[in-house]
Amino acid sequence: MPAAAADLDLVALICSKLCHDLAGSIGAVSNGAELMAEETDPQMRDEAVRLIAQSANDAARRLAFFRLALGASGDLMDAMPGSELQRVAIDYFAGGRVAFEPPSLGVLPGDLPKPLGKALLLGLLGMAGALPRGGRLRLIAETDSWRILAEPTAPNATAKLPEALRSGLDSAGPMPTEPNAALARHARDLAALAGFGAGLSQSSDTTAELLFQRAL
Repeated sequence: MPAAAADLDLVALICSKLCHDLAGSIGAVSNGAELMAEETDPQMRDEAVRLIAQSANDAARRLAFFRLALGASGDLMDAMPGSELQRVAIDYFAGGRVAFEPPSLGVLPGDLPKPLGKALLLGLLGMAGALPRGGRLRLIAETDSWRILAEPTAPNATAKLPEALRSGLDSAGPMPTEPNAALARHARDLAALAGFGAGLSQSSDTTAELLFQRAL
């Protein structure tokens, strides 16, 4: 496939992922508005207002995440504050089956290269797929690497690395044909811009890891 066509396919797959993640919240806002227009019972109208507010907030926090992860604001080689990355990650996963757990010592350290920050956000999305029964994602900063750990919290639950994540990060693999693999491929390419390679490992059923390692 020509490079230009492959790039267009990648963009289309990423757009499909965005639409999928936002469709539920925006649809719920629309349903709430219809209910408001038709309902005369004050209690039901209050419920419609609650639904609209909750769904609008859900859409807003998802948009904030994708804006930081995929948007074009400023120069790509600018720095990304670690505190901003942490904030949008906490908000995106809030209330879901998978939680983002910030570092135990407070906020993520200082600034980091924007391509790497974007790659980390997309890596969190991909690693959430390793926790089908829920759990937590931990982001650990080390001297020359960043690790995303996926750890199940439900009894007898296991972590399983998604095939889409494997194929998307595989430098020798074909172009992605589904949205989650496209996001993983984009994360790999962004990390490379910052001088980092990306790899997966799983040492047990209870922990799966995505590693961004600075290239030598």
